[in-house]
Amino acid sequence: MEIWLILNGKRSGPYPDYEIRGRIEHGQMERDEKVWHEGLAEWTPVGELDLFRKSFEEKKPEVLPPALPREYLDQVVKEAQQLKPKTYVVRRFWARWLDLFGYSALWWLGMYLSGRDIAWAMTNLLLLLTMYLPWFAIEAWLIHKFGTTPGKWLMGLRVVNEDGSQLALKPAVWRSLRVMVTGIGMGWPPLAISCQAVSWFITRWIGKPIWDHIGGHKVVAEPLSPFRTAGLVLLMIGFMQLELAVRGPHQEKMMVEAMPQYKEFFERENKWYFPVKR
Repeated sequence: MEIWLILNGKRSGPYPDYEIRGRIEHGQMERDEKVWHEGLAEWTPVGELDLFRKSFEEKKPEVLPPALPREYLDQVVKEAQQLKPKTYVVRRFWARWLDLFGYSALWWLGMYLSGRDIAWAMTNLLLLLTMYLPWFAIEAWLIHKFGTTPGKWLMGLRVVNEDGSQLALKPAVWRSLRVMVTGIGMGWPPLAISCQAVSWFITRWIGKPIWDHIGGHKVVAEPLSPFRTAGLVLLMIGFMQLELAVRGPHQEKMMVEAMPQYKEFFERENKWYFPVKR
């Protein structure tokens, strides 16, 4: 027997009665759904037809197996965690700041060797906000050419496209600009802290920082050895000491002017600064 249905507000069919019976047995039709076949005066609920009433009575409730054993669930969770992209947040943080500390120390040393007024440079806000511009130009070229920077190399990190290819120069430049503005806030300490915090949350949320997400890049890593970690610590301390040696006497002078009572202390304790050029 051929049966007509109403599907999505339209007449559909005809279907053989065994197909309607199969729909009922698989839970795809309810008793109140209307059908029609030759001999019926009007559309009639399928559950009222003797032809299909028995199918509804014999319809068995769906039986589902019990929940998976705990060890299988733990394995699923473990596999999901392995599939989650690694962010290398800590290694990237220290690689970034090793690069910045190294550049900053050499920048101040260059200012000293060229005879610039260090005290003036330390208080010039515009100069301090733009001093990192040359570094990010250098960084873009290094990422384009080698896929890494000194800090990233030491931490075993490389920046590549999603397909593993090297970045072209233009995407590398845009990436460095995004890092400079949204990653470290132009190097201004209060803004840099806020930018770093926001970047950390974004990285934990989407699996990569915003500059790599927008550009379609990723960071790949190799195992980190203790020697690389020790090298990072030593270089970080060395760069900080070098910068302090250049800026120290000028900071000391400003502190003595603000607190004259500490003049003898500064003169006694800080003998290793670079001499002030006059």
